[in-house]
Amino acid sequence: MVTRTQARDILEALSTLPTEKVAEVYDFVTFLRERYAQRTAVDVSDAWSEEDLHDLMRASLAHAERIIWAGEEEYG
Repeated sequence: MVTRTQARDILEALSTLPTEKVAEVYDFVTFLRERYAQRTAVDVSDAWSEEDLHDLMRASLAHAERIIWAGEEEYG
């Protein structure tokens, strides 16, 4: 992880470069990130977690509330 001092030093160095060189630095950093960054595993299972079920319940209740309010306003 980059420290604040390192980030500041990098930004100061970048500010002295011409635009095309900054683009080259960005391309290189992107390359390094793709090559060395830790990848997080993606859960592709069909099983529903407790959090998934709570999210579904909240979304369903919010949707039902919108529909009920919309119906009351329509028939008010």
